[in-house]
Amino acid sequence: MISRSDNNTLRIALAGGGTGGHIVPALAIAEYLEKRVPEQSIFKEVKFLFFGSDYGMESKLIPEAGFDLVMLPIRGLSRSFSLSGLKHNLMLPGRLMLSVIKANKALREFNPHITVGTGGYASAIPVRQSLRNNIPIVLQEQNSYPGMVTRVFAPKAKQVFLTYADAQRYLKNAETLITGNPIRHLGAKLDRAESAHFFGLNPELPTLFILGGSQGARAINRHFIEKASHYLDKLGMQILWQTGKADFEFCQKQISSNPRVVLRPFIKEMAKAYSLADLMVCRSGAMTLTEINHFGIPAILIPLPTSAANHQEFNARSQEKAGAARVILEPELGEGAFLPLLTEIFTNKESLRKMSKASTNLTRPNATQNICDSIIRIAGNSV
Repeated sequence: MISRSDNNTLRIALAGGGTGGHIVPALAIAEYLEKRVPEQSIFKEVKFLFFGSDYGMESKLIPEAGFDLVMLPIRGLSRSFSLSGLKHNLMLPGRLMLSVIKANKALREFNPHITVGTGGYASAIPVRQSLRNNIPIVLQEQNSYPGMVTRVFAPKAKQVFLTYADAQRYLKNAETLITGNPIRHLGAKLDRAESAHFFGLNPELPTLFILGGSQGARAINRHFIEKASHYLDKLGMQILWQTGKADFEFCQKQISSNPRVVLRPFIKEMAKAYSLADLMVCRSGAMTLTEINHFGIPAILIPLPTSAANHQEFNARSQEKAGAARVILEPELGEGAFLPLLTEIFTNKESLRKMSKASTNLTRPNATQNICDSIIRIAGNSV
């Protein structure tokens, strides 16, 4: 076991995974701490050990970012009543036991000053075992309705960093701090004309950016396949549309060639897309909302109805309450509610301006710095 006072090295464990919404904040925190610790703390350097599932996106994203990852054989509970779902759940106790043993061994060897939990089922065991090994924990919560790991462990955390003030009502016995959501590599808004040129669109036309996430959103895609031409004729706009890889060929076949519609399976150059967008149509995952607030974009939000604990609708309602977005639930797409709302927003420049300002007001540019400063302070107290 390494002594916590050895070599003036700050050691930080980070636990989170399953989706990008839990992984990206952890990476943003680690990357910022790499720069800040030698410059702004009593420590000369910092080392990290990530924990995640061997099944989740973290198994690829974290090593690609250059960090060590302990991959636990843990899975989430299957809600399927199929034979494969039953088999999956029968294996969970064994996977749980192996994950506890592996996490405990890694924590004892690395002996971190602090463990940072960013949520997802993969974070529960490292956070729990950290507490059992007298390692202080902090939690970073991305959603308006806190995830299960945050709700369970918040009372024992030194600090819980929140993105939304609405989350405080569910964490009555916790030390909370509203910081916003840490993000990676998002700069300032880019030139609109250059961004339009990049996608082959017209910088003079109002632009609707449809974003269903990296995997797309089938219900959203199906709606716009049926209605896009009508919306284009009615509102004189253009559409930039990330379909997701799974739906791209289908959407491409269904949408006739139109210079005012650009389809992409996946958009890597998101800063350009956001810089061109006048209005978003998207799901309401935490990272997507953080990014569109960063660029001050109004949105029509269609929460994913199958999200855990319906957290996407909680997120969407928080954005709507702030005036940055309007919310339509997925079943309402087929009820004719979308066009009146789209028309109301897109034909009223003052409404767009107010929503854009409200979206900008939700951004917290110092989120990562404030979180990292607290982590350094709390970790320093454990030396």
